[in-house]
Amino acid sequence: MKITRYSVIATIVIATVIFGSKIFFPQTNMLASDNFGYYLHLPARFIYDDVALKGDWITTINDKYNNTATFYQLMETPKGGTIDRFFCGMAILWTPAFFAGHWTAGMLDYPADGFSAPYQWALMLYGAIFAITGLLYLRKVLLEYFSDGVTAITLIIMFLGTNLFFFTGIGNDVPHVYIFTLFAALIYYTIKWHKAYKWFYMLAIGLVGGLIIAVRPSEMIVMAIPAFWGVTNWEAFKNKLNLAWEYKFQILGAFFLVGLLFLPQLLYYRIYAGEYFINIYDDAGSTLNLLNPRFGYVLFGFRKGWFIYSPLSILAVIGLIFTWKNQRVYFWPVLIYLLVNIYIIASFTSLVSYGWRAFVQSYAILTLPLGSLVFVLAKMKRAGKIVVALLLLPFFVLNIHQAWQVRMGIISGSRMTKKYYFSVVGKNRVTEADRDKLLIERPLTSVDEIDDNIVEFNATVLSLSFDDNFPGSGVEHQPKSAPGMLKMSKDNPFSPGLKEPYSHFSSYYFFYLRGSVWVFGNGEDIPGNLHLVFSTKNKSGGELKYRAYSFANQQKEFKPGQWNLLTADYLTPEVQSKDEIVQSYIWYNGNDEVWIDDFKIDLYTEK
Repeated sequence: MKITRYSVIATIVIATVIFGSKIFFPQTNMLASDNFGYYLHLPARFIYDDVALKGDWITTINDKYNNTATFYQLMETPKGGTIDRFFCGMAILWTPAFFAGHWTAGMLDYPADGFSAPYQWALMLYGAIFAITGLLYLRKVLLEYFSDGVTAITLIIMFLGTNLFFFTGIGNDVPHVYIFTLFAALIYYTIKWHKAYKWFYMLAIGLVGGLIIAVRPSEMIVMAIPAFWGVTNWEAFKNKLNLAWEYKFQILGAFFLVGLLFLPQLLYYRIYAGEYFINIYDDAGSTLNLLNPRFGYVLFGFRKGWFIYSPLSILAVIGLIFTWKNQRVYFWPVLIYLLVNIYIIASFTSLVSYGWRAFVQSYAILTLPLGSLVFVLAKMKRAGKIVVALLLLPFFVLNIHQAWQVRMGIISGSRMTKKYYFSVVGKNRVTEADRDKLLIERPLTSVDEIDDNIVEFNATVLSLSFDDNFPGSGVEHQPKSAPGMLKMSKDNPFSPGLKEPYSHFSSYYFFYLRGSVWVFGNGEDIPGNLHLVFSTKNKSGGELKYRAYSFANQQKEFKPGQWNLLTADYLTPEVQSKDEIVQSYIWYNGNDEVWIDDFKIDLYTEK
């Protein structure tokens, strides 16, 4: 019988840190940004009876609780409806917390609107319970292969030495910590099934796997764990195939549960979008590009590199060497999952997070090779152990302090640079001089505005006076600047304009364009239908960033019968290469005639 004193103490300490963090450092708005999208399914169904999202309650709620700057969580469907672009798996997991919050709101006389304080606290405390459940599963998994002491040290390194500390405690745990717990449970039931081949364990694998896929379908790669568990060589692989055939009905039962748990998502798409499958990654600036993985950027980049902001994570990777030697039963499933996971994450064109939070769930799997490394280190003589402990201690301090820096806004989730990183190491306060080393802050709204402290005028890159477009005899007004101007109408909705590769303007990370055009007309539809358009497209024609500014959405007065100036600024998006096309033009989609003159685009670059 194993003595489990040390691992119990470690578990209690870690659980206390997780729960205490939620109590003493609660999130200011648990249901903001992405969480708003994950959660929206629940109040839409159970409070507002508006799964189709046709009512104005979403706007009312957002005005009251400030959940999101733009409703990027919603998506227009090909059939003309509106859906929540976030998968409903998190809503399924959150259901107990939602109803607990709903009941508490009624008991304490809070607004039962789905977003008041009782709902927020219910979700935060539920998240702590879920994370601790993952901790308990991992402890059981480690005790299957390692001693009590090795288990305790492994858990402490993984929870307090990596950015798992931040996301299980003072950070946003959704959805990655939830998936982390599900991964831990999947490993545990995989081990149990391979020992006893019982229906219960296989159905548990199907249940947990189905929840994982319902939350994030891309995480289906974790099924490599049960699929390759115990495969140590080619002969073992053939035996695994025979084993799968022998227990095929159990496996079919597991697949049935996976399909059953993903069915609500398919039905949601079918009912409210008219199709069973919808591509929710339709933003060209944030998509999957499997032909251009950026491994160095993801692992060692100072913007948000995994090993930069969670350096002790590399111990788990090193542990694969000793896993091959000592615990080959799980070497191949762990290696296959790790390589595929890194490849997929590196292939996403944009993931905004501190330390690549997309790796957080993988810690449940990487705990196994980390345990293999700790097992080897535990055999060292006392002097060696002391040296290793002294070497690791600064990284624990760094990890905990960095988590605090993120909480205090010192470390940015997406604007970090190498210069800024080294300027704030160990700091509790930063200066404006430090912050000048960050990447430019991109607005959350649809309006860009040039900051004269950052950029300066570089050149006029477009100037169209339309001198060859003389007005006809029936036109009573004069051009803004003689001798010509351009008439736009239904038959001529687009003006000439700017269309050049990014590299034509700058080789730097960003630049601004400032556009201006003089407009004349008498039609009532002109203010909302004449647009100054900016666009950046990738090689495939996908819109990385599109902006169409009118007098109406700029809240600028348009006076009929005289010349009016329309101006707008445009900050270029993040581009993957400097071959992306930047363009600007005037677009009129009204029914009257309108005249434009002196269309100009100025380039502003960093000082």
